[in-house]
Amino acid sequence: MLNVGDKVFIPIFGAGIVYIVENKIIADKDSVFIGIKLLLGNMSLIIPINKVKDYKLRNVETIEKAEKCLKIIATEPTIIEKKWSKRYRQSNEKITEGNLEKECEVLRDLYFLKKKGGIPPGEYKIFNKVLHLVASEISLIFDITISDACRKIENFAR
Repeated sequence: MLNVGDKVFIPIFGAGIVYIVENKIIADKDSVFIGIKLLLGNMSLIIPINKVKDYKLRNVETIEKAEKCLKIIATEPTIIEKKWSKRYRQSNEKITEGNLEKECEVLRDLYFLKKKGGIPPGEYKIFNKVLHLVASEISLIFDITISDACRKIENFAR
């Protein structure tokens, strides 16, 4: 069960904090809803507790796991797909899993391509998306701002 103050991550929306857990009666059914204040986009999200799995909602990672995942960004990729359209699809699949490790792999690959001569506009959108998703989670894990989290990520990419 989720509680007020829990730090959570949703693959499509990024990280946030549960600000309300509330019972509501809708269509004569008693239902529990959770409210999440998201870090990205200054949005709030209300989710029925029975739909949490559909959103792939999970608790944010531990500091130890986050540090391990961030180190992935500093490594050199072993294989990068040559066709950008296939790479784009693979990156999107990894991002929608909601796994911090996979998201850091996408960042690593895109930082590598960026250094080697740039990335296509479509992949640049993916780059910004995954950078902010990871930054939102890092922000909550280390209790820093999103800007500081982006700088922390960029330091690993050097």
